[in-house]
Amino acid sequence: MRLQFRFRGALTTVILCVGTLAVRADITVAIVNMVPRDQSDETHNDAEPNLAVNPVDRSQIAGSAFTPNRLGGDAPIYISTDGGNTWSLNFIVPSRGPDTGTGDITLRFAESGTLYAGILKLPTLGNVTRLNILRATDFTSATPMSVLVDRTGVDQPHVSSMRVPVGPEQGKDRVLIGNNDFNEPQTAAVDRALDGRASPPAFQTFRLDSRQPTTGDGPQIRCAIHPSGTVYTTFYSWRSVQEQKVEGGALIRGLATVDVVVVRDDNWGTGPNAFQALTESADNRPGRIVATGRTLPWINDFQDVSFGQERVGGDLAIATDPRPTAAGTVYLCWADRVDTSDYTLHVRQSTDRGVNWSTNDLLTLKNAKNPGLAVNSLGHVGIVFQELVNASVVANQRWRTRMQVRDVDFHLIKEFTLSDTPAQVPDAPAHDGLPYLGDYLHLMSVDRDFYGVFPASNTPDRANFPAGVTYQRSANFDQKQLLDTDENAVPASIDPFFFKVTGDH
Repeated sequence: MRLQFRFRGALTTVILCVGTLAVRADITVAIVNMVPRDQSDETHNDAEPNLAVNPVDRSQIAGSAFTPNRLGGDAPIYISTDGGNTWSLNFIVPSRGPDTGTGDITLRFAESGTLYAGILKLPTLGNVTRLNILRATDFTSATPMSVLVDRTGVDQPHVSSMRVPVGPEQGKDRVLIGNNDFNEPQTAAVDRALDGRASPPAFQTFRLDSRQPTTGDGPQIRCAIHPSGTVYTTFYSWRSVQEQKVEGGALIRGLATVDVVVVRDDNWGTGPNAFQALTESADNRPGRIVATGRTLPWINDFQDVSFGQERVGGDLAIATDPRPTAAGTVYLCWADRVDTSDYTLHVRQSTDRGVNWSTNDLLTLKNAKNPGLAVNSLGHVGIVFQELVNASVVANQRWRTRMQVRDVDFHLIKEFTLSDTPAQVPDAPAHDGLPYLGDYLHLMSVDRDFYGVFPASNTPDRANFPAGVTYQRSANFDQKQLLDTDENAVPASIDPFFFKVTGDH
């Protein structure tokens, strides 16, 4: 007899938020392991997950991860048509890597229901990364996604999209892909299409760094779009690299000195001076420097297991308040080094469209990475991140994924521990390449609700999921053992986990 256990956490308690003097109703979270039952024998590290929710039909959700097609065909996306309760794989990504299916991949729906993706296509053209921008009008169809852009020398594409709500361009899909483009010295870039559903759409590449960094920019370029058409984009401008170790032309380990920069465009990235609406008073150049001269550790070395088997080299997240009355409110998260051996996340806020930023951190998180930021229709802020607990004692390290909901004054309303898993072997799965968990996860909001995805060890242990979890893949929680479809034991690996936070925020 095959054993499968499903359970959810208990309802959360009513809390009183200090500073607001208002009683909050219960907020609940549901967590689902996304690997389908028919894939129960898979043991790949399906890390670096991303998520897209159709904003006009929340039953439709797409997800992605480093999940291969074990039959050798096109890479899959995860699809759900019941709001994330159940998932299946749809093999429509035109990329055929033997181990991961595709390289980096992110997804986003526009309100038209069209799904856009940015991927690093496999196999590459020579020994260089290869960007594909993709589109699917029906993400449940077996038809492969259309290739809109195909070019080389690009890293970590990150997609944002939104339909123009009013005006002469009403109904057109704006599509933006932040990426690290090595074809010019100023590597921070955005590819932008003003009509993503055109045949074909015209994409234009914009360079963001006006200060000519000597070492290029960091790989993370993140965009946030407000319904008014205001676009905020953040990136690391690398000023120098110290104590560097280079192998084969690639930086393996070092300490970079970086500036954290935010640029803004006030009309969907159009016009002759796109992404130049913010300037720095010190040098009058485009791009507001939020933090300058920060030390950023870079670890991309298979021999280094001190940070929970994970590499580090920058983490960024940015989100806007979607309310019309709060169009100038922006939240930013970045990582750097504060002490001599840490990796610390910082959260700051601007209330004047990125001109000025809070002097002190709203939130400081030591030894944490993979931040996600989102703001719901009430102006409440969702924050998800993964922290390395017991970082100084390697054998006792654990990866803890936490989700916080905060009100408009940034008071904590509710916090969940989504996962709490061992970080080192033998209790955790060993990495089968870097990254281990991934360079990003994702959090987004639709109306009042938050939707997200995170990577974690998939050992079926109730203690690892304090808020509860549902597994689709076969598992015996009493014996803490994964099973294949024939009830044989399966070793643990990294899986993507979907979650949804609902309630009166």
